[in-house]
Amino acid sequence: MSPASPTSLAIRAEDLCKHYALGHGQPPKKAIDGVTFRIGEGERVGFIGRNGAGKTTLLQMLAGIAEPSGGILHVDGKVTAIFTLGMGLREDLTGLENIFVEGELMGRTREQTQALVDEIVAFAELGAFIDRPVRTYSTGMKARLAFSTIVHIEPEILIIDEALSVGDVKFGAKATAKMRELTRKGRILIVVSHSMGAIEDMCSRCLWIDEGRIRLDGPPSEVTRAYLDEVRRADEAKLSERFRHQLVNESLLPGWSIDAAEMQSAEGLVVQHVVTGDSCAFSARVRAPAGEGFQAVLGLHRLDGLAVLETTCRFDGQSAAMCASGERRLHLDFGRLPLNYGLYKAQLEIRTDAGPAARRAVLFEVVNPRPPRGGRPVLVYPSTLTVTKTS
Repeated sequence: MSPASPTSLAIRAEDLCKHYALGHGQPPKKAIDGVTFRIGEGERVGFIGRNGAGKTTLLQMLAGIAEPSGGILHVDGKVTAIFTLGMGLREDLTGLENIFVEGELMGRTREQTQALVDEIVAFAELGAFIDRPVRTYSTGMKARLAFSTIVHIEPEILIIDEALSVGDVKFGAKATAKMRELTRKGRILIVVSHSMGAIEDMCSRCLWIDEGRIRLDGPPSEVTRAYLDEVRRADEAKLSERFRHQLVNESLLPGWSIDAAEMQSAEGLVVQHVVTGDSCAFSARVRAPAGEGFQAVLGLHRLDGLAVLETTCRFDGQSAAMCASGERRLHLDFGRLPLNYGLYKAQLEIRTDAGPAARRAVLFEVVNPRPPRGGRPVLVYPSTLTVTKTS
């Protein structure tokens, strides 16, 4: 690596590789396999990719923790890397003492750090806890202290793995604003996150790492959309294979069947993934003997067994909705889907006076790009909180 430049910050990688020997005659594992990119002053770059894609290995080389196996890597600027936020805190020291230790490690004088203490403490929202040993802090308090200290001492190149897992929504917004402020001053920010919403909010550029290579490099909205599309396509096959036993399709009485069942987008396209808050519907074609009525029961369950919905509709045998072949189309419009992320099963059962006549199920996944923090509610209703002056 080149020494830090006093005038400009930059990272340059050319055909960069990192291989790990596996032994026992096996070929080496190519964690990073010939990547080339440049990052300049003021850039906020997000790295995305599946677990094991090589993101952390690449960041470790940028931080000087791991040595490349080949290629060229130049890092002009002092790198501060956080792979586990709060891990570097000294448990027996107070929060205030940790601030001064971190300042010294980052090359600041005591006087320079002292000038930032009030701002650091206020940003971390620690109050009187700043004078207590860090071992008495919660995980969130440690994360806020570590993050606040580092960003206020203003590193030249900041690398953070899962940067926005530092507190609640309010603190996450503060963290994003602070990191944007750093890059406006010419600092370089590199973030690894599995939250596509966080990458779009924070970053001006995004690199998709896939099997040790750069799959795509461009604007965050374009790269994250391409990544999610690829992930969903790959997951669809796994979803069907893993839960194949849930995909029932049974005709239980002669002449009765459910010939098709599917989840549809607002445009009427068949989908297996729905985004929380997007419009969608369940559609099915039911074949019944001419002149016979039936009851349609649609149940919606999360795959851990949680019942979400059951709705019932009765059809008489003379309904105009039935064509000459005895086929009817059932359509349930969910409107803007209020379900939180998870795997779900929609199962339609046709019942007659003689008992169940047919049943069929479909699986779908709900994706919430901005999941609520502090738990996993099954419903995410759109709502607006307003504050008005009392009379």
